[in-house]
Amino acid sequence: MQQMKNNQKGFTLVELMIVVAIIGILAAIAIPQFAAYRTRSYNASAKSVNKNMVGTQADLNAELGSYGETGSNTATGNLLVDPVGAPGAGVWMSSNSVVQLAIGAGAATRGARLSGNNTGAGKTFAVPLSLGAGMIAFANTPADADGAGTATEATSYVAMARHMNGDTIYGSDSDVPNVLYSVSNASWAGTDRTHTGSSFAPTSQVNDFDTNGVPASGDEPAGLGAPAANWGRAN
Repeated sequence: MQQMKNNQKGFTLVELMIVVAIIGILAAIAIPQFAAYRTRSYNASAKSVNKNMVGTQADLNAELGSYGETGSNTATGNLLVDPVGAPGAGVWMSSNSVVQLAIGAGAATRGARLSGNNTGAGKTFAVPLSLGAGMIAFANTPADADGAGTATEATSYVAMARHMNGDTIYGSDSDVPNVLYSVSNASWAGTDRTHTGSSFAPTSQVNDFDTNGVPASGDEPAGLGAPAANWGRAN
């Protein structure tokens, strides 16, 4: 028995240090890869919401004869009883700040929606828009600058979306269908910011993401900050 005890051996300090070093190397490789994968999944959610907004705008236009805007976070958000926003007055909605906005609005239920005002036809209308958790979204139409109602039959819109934990905003302009634009900034991840610099009223018959006419690049609305100098076509 004494001889068996004497033959028992454990790990040496060097062996333990080698194991710890290997674990550290693997962690250094795996953790950034996992973080990047999570960011890509959040960005994919933003793409999906942007696509949903494009489809919802089509539904609204079919009923109203014009496109619509996203409403204020402080609005009740019902489909039937709340006032409809003015053309060109769309604002960013955050379902992180107002959790009710994660679901589409109902007749008497607070939620996210697109609403439009067609004064030429004497109609207002709103349709539900489901954002999901942690999503920040914006849609707007041309502003009625002269107040005469000439722009309220909005034949154009822009739509943008970003996940709170993502680093990329995705944008669409109805004047260039099936083209998706994006702008990124790593500092946005984990922030519930409303991108006021990108909140603009579009111009009908103009690609508002690429007014310089260079397809390989875009034009960034002022205010998003470095390193996101310009909008570009999304991959």
